[in-house]
Amino acid sequence: MSDSGIGMLLGHLSANLLWLWFIGAFLLGAVLAYGVAKAGRLRRSERARLDRDTEALQRQEDPYKRPS
Repeated sequence: MSDSGIGMLLGHLSANLLWLWFIGAFLLGAVLAYGVAKAGRLRRSERARLDRDTEALQRQEDPYKRPS
């Protein structure tokens, strides 16, 4: 029975845990990339609604603000 590579240096359990760390880091990175990609884009209707709501809130807080 001969060991080689990482298994020889770290032991079988440590090598398995190392692979789990790599898989976990990859999955975390994929989830974060998906979230950033989805959060960065608004549909035209969502953007217009957000702009209207922002302007309404600004007018409510400062009634003397000029309408744009």
